[in-house]
Amino acid sequence: MWKNVKNSASKTGTINRGNVKLSAKIEKMFNHIYCMDCLALMKQIPDETVDLILTDPPYGISYQNQFTNHRHAVLEGDSGIPYEEFAKECYRILKDDAHAYFFTRFDCYPHHYECLKKAGFTVKNCMVIEKGTVGGIGDLKGSFANNAEWIIFCQKGRRVFNHTKLLENKKKAGVFYHRGRNEPSQKYKTRFNACWFGEDYPKATYNSMWQKQNGIYHPTIKNVECLSWLIQISSLPGELVFDGYMGTGSTALAARQTGRNYLGAEIDPGHFNTIQKRLNEQGGVTE
Repeated sequence: MWKNVKNSASKTGTINRGNVKLSAKIEKMFNHIYCMDCLALMKQIPDETVDLILTDPPYGISYQNQFTNHRHAVLEGDSGIPYEEFAKECYRILKDDAHAYFFTRFDCYPHHYECLKKAGFTVKNCMVIEKGTVGGIGDLKGSFANNAEWIIFCQKGRRVFNHTKLLENKKKAGVFYHRGRNEPSQKYKTRFNACWFGEDYPKATYNSMWQKQNGIYHPTIKNVECLSWLIQISSLPGELVFDGYMGTGSTALAARQTGRNYLGAEIDPGHFNTIQKRLNEQGGVTE
């Protein structure tokens, strides 16, 4: 029997929590977050079920910021996960012609890249997105400060990006700027850069002041707006977004704000309770 947060606010505005077994019908898993191990949940999900994977799995670095008055606990599973098995399960549950985003680190990237390729994914890019704060670990006098998140962008098959209204082109719409192209320029960007820096793009993470103001403390909390951009680029309203390492629930919130369904797991009971709190504050009712 597993704890879960059920949020069907896209239909009813209600959050339900209780001990339930996963239903045989995948529709009944929509808008659920389970307090359990990610791989254990994934094994209950049928092949080719989810439309998008967007997740930040543990890197195996046992991260703990030493330069803060509110020191984060080491994350559950941050001594490492069986990434090759995780990658295979991700490929299995993802539908054909779909996208997947995996947060990573520069020193973990080679291993993650090889595991994802071996699982069957086509690795298209490594995105680099500016953080909301500068990292404070490592050799403070002999290495560069980490001010960006890395994301491995993969495809299973091939899916083209959606046309969104997230970012306007700087050049005037309706003009033929490139010789050989038969289409005029569009008002909104249809192809984004792999590096998101500056005022035009949302930050990948929140800063420490945001965490203090909101009473949410997690070493790798992601910015809901940033995740919502990726979700809008790579999925359609009503589709299912999977995150097996929900953390404090940013992926679920981003999916809900953009009219998508979500499904995922968070093994830490404290962070699981934070997810419930954040979903409540977005308009649901706890039962």
